[in-house]
Amino acid sequence: MKKNNIYLATKLYSFFDRKISVVMYNSVFNSKKFSDDNIYLPFKDSNMKVSMVGNAAKNIFEADIKFLNNTDIFITRLDGTSYDAGVGFEIGYCLAKKVPLYIFNTDFYKNKLSSNVEYKLSPIIDQVANIFKYEYINNSKLTYENELNFNIKMFSKFVTEILDNVNEKIYEYSNNDKKFDIFIDFSGFKYEWNRMIVEKITKILDQNKITYWISTRYLSGYSVDTDLKNLKNCKIYLTCYDENEPDLDSSILQGFAYYNKLNIIGYESNPVKYYVEGKQEFGVTLMLEQSCTILTKSIEETIKVIINNIRYN
Repeated sequence: MKKNNIYLATKLYSFFDRKISVVMYNSVFNSKKFSDDNIYLPFKDSNMKVSMVGNAAKNIFEADIKFLNNTDIFITRLDGTSYDAGVGFEIGYCLAKKVPLYIFNTDFYKNKLSSNVEYKLSPIIDQVANIFKYEYINNSKLTYENELNFNIKMFSKFVTEILDNVNEKIYEYSNNDKKFDIFIDFSGFKYEWNRMIVEKITKILDQNKITYWISTRYLSGYSVDTDLKNLKNCKIYLTCYDENEPDLDSSILQGFAYYNKLNIIGYESNPVKYYVEGKQEFGVTLMLEQSCTILTKSIEETIKVIINNIRYN
């Protein structure tokens, strides 16, 4: 039996998320395919074990990256109207390593693009990952609580059987000789304000003869392969953190960029900050902020940082 290092990514901001992650951990552990493997569960194996002295966020980040570098299989669950940006970063990191991605989903709804073209999770995830959806089983003979417990058991069985019986696909992105100075991704043009800010930035970039590629994954004709090969050939990845939870695919692209050692500029004009235990400041998300080369607070500062970075590097 081949031995694998399995990275089981998880939300960790509530004990409900942690509970279902333990369910998935046991499901993976019970798999005949991976029964002798090392399963890494971030909140258990990094947050609860690394030193909290100094920059705890950096310590956690480095512990997670260390295991990601040795990961053979990546598994996670994506549910809800907002997906965890830290998990997105980890997906992108493993995508760059060409690791098979297992994504499980239990939601009863499906997202739709503005053109009413239906997709399951996101423009990038749908094309690069192995996606498996668990359909909730209604049983009128059971009480509400027992029905929930029954479905948790069935979901656990579902995960184990998928891992045992599916031949995973690994997304192979192509290479490209064309190079750009900067890859711009403001939520893939999900919102009109994304476009307005990017237009202001690119006007100045054009004047300074700085080349760029813009991710437009929420517009028609989008190609994941084109985005990935162009991102790999850039010097800088520019993204935007001005959402309560950054766009999942933007987080994936940042993980991909970090693996490929690009400079990462994060535009964040949102003044809201959060705090975790110990009163440590926590901004957008640990994985994104720790991998970010520099945070900028305005369009003017962003343009200045880009020009200086291109000129002197």
